[in-house]
Order: sequence, then structure tokens, then C-alpha cells
Amino acid sequence: MDYDIEIALIMAGGKGKRFGSSMKPFVEICGKPMIFNIINKTRKIFKFTIIAVSANVESFLHVLKNKYKDVMLIYTTGIDYSIDIGIILNIIKERPIMIFPSDMPNITEETIKYVIKSTEDIKEDIITITDMHGNPIGISIIKGYNLNKWTNFALDNKNILNINTVEDFEKAKMMCND
Repeated sequence: MDYDIEIALIMAGGKGKRFGSSMKPFVEICGKPMIFNIINKTRKIFKFTIIAVSANVESFLHVLKNKYKDVMLIYTTGIDYSIDIGIILNIIKERPIMIFPSDMPNITEETIKYVIKSTEDIKEDIITITDMHGNPIGISIIKGYNLNKWTNFALDNKNILNINTVEDFEKAKMMCND
């Protein structure tokens, strides 16, 4: 591994309110559940992949446990993203950690590596990855412990989709002709 970041955390235990289902990470795009794409990418780049899950996705956990035996699952409340991140950051003391949404089906290894390399000299403890308009895309890097010391990093990649709504899902399906 050529990168200082050894831990990838995938958030997959939310309620999926905007999408209409907590099972959003497991909805198929291009023939497989969305979460499989990000897991497959992080397992190649990072030493550890951890998935934050909750009772919201309980019915699909057996698939994760059977398919990805080397991936750690951490159970969270599933009540609120910020609360769950806080819980996990208190459990995992190692830094840095790169956080991903589970519903980003088309992110590439090259994009992940580019973000890591481009942010390695940034000193702030939290780096939020945004689009070119300053909108968070769902990826963060946690380098330290001071949650008030943060910055944004704008990623010029218009092709990354973070699936939040049914409309986003329809756009993603069109990318693979589903």
C-alpha cells in the first residue's frame, strides 16, 4: 500500500429517508448491490475496510458476512449519520480514516487514490470532499481528533453519483443500461 490511510469506513446503516428505503445500499445497479462496488474498491486500496451497519439493514447482513469475511462490521444506532460517525470515531482511535457512503456505485479506484494523494499535505483534522460547487459528495478523511479543525477539498469529477433519491437511482441505472 502506497498511502498513509489504512482504514476505509463505509456508512451503510442509515434509514434511507430520501430514497424511501433503508435497504438502499443493497439495491442493485449494473447487476450488483451498490455497496459491493465500494467494498470491492476499498479492499484493494486500504488495509482495513469497516462497514457501519444498524438494525435498519439487519435483513441483509448475512450476505455481507458471508461474501466479505475480511471486512469488519460495526453496529451503530442508525438514527443519525452524525451520531453514528461520532460513535465510530470514538471506537476507532487510529487515524487517518477515509469515510465513504455505501451508495456511490460508480466511484473508481483511480478517483479514490487521486483524493488520497491530493489531500496528503492538508493539515486539518477533517477534510470534506465536495463537488466544484462546494456541495459535500459523501466522502471525508479524518486525520486527527479536533473536529473543529476542518477544510473542504473540491473534486472535479462530475461522474460520481451519490444515490440519495429515486431520481439519482434512475440516473445511475442509465449509466449501465439497467
